Amino acid sequence: MTTLDLFSSVSMNEVVTVNNVITTEEILLSQADENQLINPISDNDIDFTPFTEVEKTKGITLNQLAKASDIVDKNGELNNGINAYSLLNEVFNICNENKLTYKVADLFVADNKNKALGNGVSINKQLTEAYQQKNKTDNIPFTATTFNRIFANINLTDFSTDTHVANIVVATNQKGLQVAIGANCYACRNQTILGSKQIVSTYGMTDKIKDINSFIVAVKQMIKEYSFERDMKLLEQMKAINIDANQIYQMIGELTAIRCSYDSKVKDIKNLCSADVYPLNQSQICKFTESLLLTYSRNRTLNLYDVYQSATTLYKVVSMDLPNVLPQNNSFSNYIKNKFNIAI
Repeated sequence: MTTLDLFSSVSMNEVVTVNNVITTEEILLSQADENQLINPISDNDIDFTPFTEVEKTKGITLNQLAKASDIVDKNGELNNGINAYSLLNEVFNICNENKLTYKVADLFVADNKNKALGNGVSINKQLTEAYQQKNKTDNIPFTATTFNRIFANINLTDFSTDTHVANIVVATNQKGLQVAIGANCYACRNQTILGSKQIVSTYGMTDKIKDINSFIVAVKQMIKEYSFERDMKLLEQMKAINIDANQIYQMIGELTAIRCSYDSKVKDIKNLCSADVYPLNQSQICKFTESLLLTYSRNRTLNLYDVYQSATTLYKVVSMDLPNVLPQNNSFSNYIKNKFNIAI
């Protein structure tokens, strides 16, 4: 029987096209770039412009976020113990305490749908109608708007190279809060979370921290102890590990098995997966494989860094549900750490 080896059959000079459009790794990366906002950020701090049918993310300002309504429970209490605006200011204060120069590179609300959690944006009908009647307008005020899913990239500009910059991610949603830190890739905006010590979460992880005060303390410690130099050394170490076709096929099979085990309704099978969340879902595994094929067709070789980038490319708000972005990123790091004995 002949074995199909896709990682050796592509001609070096062959140009891959789909519908007469050149398909490159960069196109795959740009499709998952959450900062490719369709419309510019509005400077109107009074009225909120609803999402269009094609928008998945909408850039907002800190002032607009401050005016928006909070996520509250049935008793009117803050759902997460702190709102997104206050959490961002906690992170800013931590940066100032540690004399870190920072810049908010991205701040946006995501409206990707989730059947269990609802929409990313909620509009209070009564507040909206009262505002519209009083002001004789059809506009929706920020004060009647609740942003259920907020995502922010905060660059630490003192720590950077030609390719990466240290970056703090702040994500809030109906499930809880997450703050992570790592090296953000300039070209494709891939976030590097190399190890569980670089993420603090109130949900979705074995070592989650539910108490908000303890959560803030953990975030403060994580940022204080972060080493950009360590991250860059690990990424260089990945580049030195060549990956052959058999290893690629094995990883695709393992990632598929992990996904099947995690989603299985059979208890004995489900118990085989000890991860808090799978590294890649089935759709992502297909895109991950496509990315590796594209990278190999261009470079004629693959290393572990290519593999890692092909996965982190997929962890973007525009292409997946926000609550899973950082946990899956962390899960993939743990996967390659265990498989290749990387000191993450």
